[in-house]
Amino acid sequence: MARVLPADWNGRRNLDWASVCRRVAGPRVVANHHATGVRAFISPNAVFFTTTLVVSALLMIPNVPAKVIGSFLSLGSIASLGYLVYTRAHQQWQDSKLPGLDWVWFIGLPTTAYLLLLFAGIAFLFQAVFSIHLVAGVLLLLLVIGIRNAWDLVIWISRREHK
Repeated sequence: MARVLPADWNGRRNLDWASVCRRVAGPRVVANHHATGVRAFISPNAVFFTTTLVVSALLMIPNVPAKVIGSFLSLGSIASLGYLVYTRAHQQWQDSKLPGLDWVWFIGLPTTAYLLLLFAGIAFLFQAVFSIHLVAGVLLLLLVIGIRNAWDLVIWISRREHK
């Protein structure tokens, strides 16, 4: 059976994985799987980096009252936890039969980080001394999670292209 290559192939690797799969499996199957995978594993990385950037920027603004910071952190962490539930990463992890370490990095640690950020926001509302240190630790954790998961996704995509 002859291979059917896209018209713009010309021996280059300029096609994304989804376009190749659409030619093989059909657009509807790949679109649903691709959208679920992006929502579950790729998009949350952007949220981790954005959280780190936005919270860091907020904390750099002089004279912001602790109650405003605490409210922002609490509401933002609740929204982020809601987003993690919306992505259905746990279900995608189960359906794909991924290793337990992936659950730790893609689901367990991010959930823990946002719960700690919620706790830090509440601590800010009560003006607890440790709250700023907790926020710093959570932001470092989210940064490490984002970097590690981005690298894991790059490795996974490159291995899939070589198969």
